[in-house]
Amino acid sequence: MVYQIGARRHFAVARGLHDNNALLSLHVDAAANSFPWNYLGSVPKLRNLGFVRSVTARRVSGVPASLISGHFSFVVRNMMGRAAAKNLSASERWVRQNRLFCNAMTRSSWRNADAVYAYNGAALEIFQRAKADGKRCILDQTAAPWRWNTALLAGERDKWPNWEPTPGDLDTSGAMIAREEQEWELADRIICGSQFVVDRIAEINGPTEKCRVVPYPMGNSTRAASSHASTARKQTSKPYQVLFVGTLQLRKGVPYLVDALQYLPNDQYQFRLVGPNLLTADATQRIRDAGIEVIGSVPRDAVDDEYTRADVFVLPTLSEGSANVCHEAIAAGLPVITTPAAGIAAHPQVTIVPAQDAAALASAIKKIAQQERPRLEHESTPVRTVKEYGKELLEAIRE
Repeated sequence: MVYQIGARRHFAVARGLHDNNALLSLHVDAAANSFPWNYLGSVPKLRNLGFVRSVTARRVSGVPASLISGHFSFVVRNMMGRAAAKNLSASERWVRQNRLFCNAMTRSSWRNADAVYAYNGAALEIFQRAKADGKRCILDQTAAPWRWNTALLAGERDKWPNWEPTPGDLDTSGAMIAREEQEWELADRIICGSQFVVDRIAEINGPTEKCRVVPYPMGNSTRAASSHASTARKQTSKPYQVLFVGTLQLRKGVPYLVDALQYLPNDQYQFRLVGPNLLTADATQRIRDAGIEVIGSVPRDAVDDEYTRADVFVLPTLSEGSANVCHEAIAAGLPVITTPAAGIAAHPQVTIVPAQDAAALASAIKKIAQQERPRLEHESTPVRTVKEYGKELLEAIRE
C-alpha cells in the first residue's frame, strides 16, 4: 500500500508497482481519477478554480481507479486548519499537515498488505501502526535529511540575507528532524533516489545500512515528446532561452542563477523561472530588475510547454533527492545543466557544474549555447520506464 501527499514523481512509485503486479492500493490526498475529484473536475463552474484545476492535472495514469483512494476529508481539515497554523514555522506547518495525513491514513484497512510505502516526514504514524500489525515499512527518502539541510540553509540564509524569510527546509524547531529520524528507526528499507542522499545520511550518522539507491525513471513527463518537433526552430531562436523549473528558494540555488547573468550578455539570453515563489518581495524584484522573467506557478500540464519553448534547462540546486525536473527536461530532449546535488546519474545530455558557483554555471550555459545542435534528438534519449523503475523498487524492497 502506497501513501503520499501530492503527485510525487507523477505517481511513479504506485504506477511502477502496479505495472509489476505489486500494488494493493494508492492512498493520496487528491488525484483527478479519485472520488470526489473526478466529479468536481466535470462541473463547469468548478473545474476552472485554481485548486480544482491543479488537482485535475494530477492523473494517475495506468492505475485503475478502483485502486486509488482520494481523501477529501483530509484536504478539507488541512485547509480549515491553515489559518490557525499561520504563525508556525514552515517546518512546523509540514509536521502539522503530515501528522494529520498519517492519522487519517491509519484508519484505512490494510489486512491484505505485506508492506506499506510512505514518504519521509509523512510516514511516522502510518509506520507505527504498521509495525504493530507486523507489516514491512518502506520509507522513500525524497531528499537529503532535514538535519543536513537545516545546517546547509542556515549558512545560505546568512550569505544571502533578505532572500528567503525563513527557508522552508530549515527546521528551526527540530520537529521535522525528530519526525524523520523516528521514521528511519521504524523503516525496514529506505529508498533513496541517488547516492547523494545516502552520503548525506552518512554525514549525520544515519542508518545507511537500510538504504538502497533506486534512480528515478526518465520519460516521466506526460507530453515530453512534443519538444522534439520544435528542435529546428529552437536552434535559431534569439535570445537563447534558459529555463528553471522548481520552487524559487535558497535550496534550489536561485541566487547563483541570478549572479550568473553578470557573466553573460543580457541581450543574448532570456531566463525564465517557473514555479512557486518563496522569496521575499525585495528578492523577487531584484530578479526582475536583472531582466529575468518570474513566471510563478503553472498547472502541471503547462510545465511541458515550458520545456518545449526552452533551449537549455538549468537547476543550480544545493540539495535534492534526485531532481525530477531534470529527468523531465532530459525526456524532453533538452540539454541540462545542474550540480552534483541534483542526484542525477551521468547522461549525455547533462552537464554537471559545482554548486554555489555562478561563474561555472554561466560558462556552461555559454558553451552549450554555442554548440551547433544543443538539443538532442528525442528518439536518441535513453529512457528508463516506470515499469523498470517499479521492478528495481521491488528488488530493493524485498532484499
